[in-house]
Amino acid sequence: MKLKEIRMSKGISQLKAAKDLNLAPNVYGRYENGQREPSYVVLVALADYFGVSIDELLGRTPPEEEEKYKDDAWEIRDRLRTDPAYRSLFSAASKATPEHLKAATAMLKALEPEEKDDN
Repeated sequence: MKLKEIRMSKGISQLKAAKDLNLAPNVYGRYENGQREPSYVVLVALADYFGVSIDELLGRTPPEEEEKYKDDAWEIRDRLRTDPAYRSLFSAASKATPEHLKAATAMLKALEPEEKDDN
């Protein structure tokens, strides 16, 4: 379950989440560390509280997203096989630090064409 990751991304403490959800802090902690599984009612409450789907809470990818990732993966695989520039980027990315990846991502986003507003 991705409960801890989702909670932390929302900037909520474990204690606050437990109190807001009317759960004992130790019970909530067991949900986060996988020592206990929430009931369906608690699972729905958790998803509502954090504003996510139950699938997201459980770390599941919706089938349509999974298909998209498969298509993207095949396209990337083909480009890696045929385009030396892609191979070079992939090789550099595999050795990059998180800071390097953030900087490279920002640079690549800056190169994307801006969407035109037709209004």
